Amino acid sequence: MPPKGTNLEQTKAHNLRLVLSEILSNDEISRADIAKRTGLTRQTISNLVEKLLDASMLVEGKYKKGGAGKPSRILQISSAAAFSIGIRIELNKIALSLIDLSGNLIHSTQISATYTTDEDVIRLIEPLCLDVLRETNTDIRRVLGIGIIMAEKDDRNHRHAISDVTADPKNIAELLYKELDIPTFLETAAAAAALAEFLQGSARNFRNFIYLFIGPDLSAGLMVDGKIYGGRSARAGSIGHLVVNINGPICACGNPGCLNGYISLESMASHLQKLNKKPGNPYDVFTDIQPNDQKVVSWLEQQAEYFRIGINSLENLYDPETIILGGDCPDWFLETVIRVSRPFMRSISEKGDRDLPRVIKSPHADQMVQKGAATLPIHAALGEENAAYKSQAQFGASFNRLSELLGHYINEK
Repeated sequence: MPPKGTNLEQTKAHNLRLVLSEILSNDEISRADIAKRTGLTRQTISNLVEKLLDASMLVEGKYKKGGAGKPSRILQISSAAAFSIGIRIELNKIALSLIDLSGNLIHSTQISATYTTDEDVIRLIEPLCLDVLRETNTDIRRVLGIGIIMAEKDDRNHRHAISDVTADPKNIAELLYKELDIPTFLETAAAAAALAEFLQGSARNFRNFIYLFIGPDLSAGLMVDGKIYGGRSARAGSIGHLVVNINGPICACGNPGCLNGYISLESMASHLQKLNKKPGNPYDVFTDIQPNDQKVVSWLEQQAEYFRIGINSLENLYDPETIILGGDCPDWFLETVIRVSRPFMRSISEKGDRDLPRVIKSPHADQMVQKGAATLPIHAALGEENAAYKSQAQFGASFNRLSELLGHYINEK
């Protein structure tokens, strides 16, 4: 059910954002379609659209086919309307992407990097941000924000973490905001990927789904009624620490038999290390692995029962429309995980009619985290002022940034 607008004049700011959201979320949408979906009158929608056209946020496309009466023009987000930056900081590299409001990739870059302190990281990423804006001739005033993906210090992979690294993701986000005066957001990889799928990907028509992310650890982005659920400490979705074998090996968290020990890139790297007699690293574990490598397939088959327990727990707890599987993995690996895990255990997800399989692969898993990082400010900017997306660490307001772009139109009473 799409969110509803209101015809009250004082809610024009909300309605302008609602129109933008509807255009972003639907292909080939017209003024009449938006009015029908939001409950606003056609005249109200026409007025709002004209203001967005005047503010260079929208453009009109081709005429929509079919339907009775006068043909309607398709509305599209202008490619120059607004932009967002996504940064992913890992132990050995930093990736940066610039996207437009529709989620189209404008520019991307990646550098090898080593760092110890917060200041080290800022010295690396601040010039990267300024360089990409200069190279693409992007007006910094049209950048709604910067989304950062970086694991918390105590969540980083223990076996491969560098002991003297003290960099704190929250401090880095705050420092970058102070340096560039651009709103910054910090989020988990799984939550960011879920937001990207929800706003611009394969889950645009879903309200309740789970993005299950296979990285060095196993984690989940929980989309509940169209909002990311973070929990008390913004770490909800740590499914990798579900105990699936009370007699299993001790996890870095101190518990025995956590799911991370059976289905994660860290556990895969450990397995391959034993076979190859050389150090395994979860951050480049697929470097020398060919598609459908039998060593990997055989290992996944051995872990499948534990993965089924994880799926069963998520389904019974959240009753999602579907679980989308992604991560720092090639498509063949994700497809194999799903294949060897079938049939899944019985759960409440079997009840009622289903339009989708219980578990599906993300169509563009390799892009979702980076795209998700850049999506964070966009998701926040399109929310209501008092109910915009809030990440685990947010500095500045993308809502206000978008308000400035719209100028006096959004402030009219």
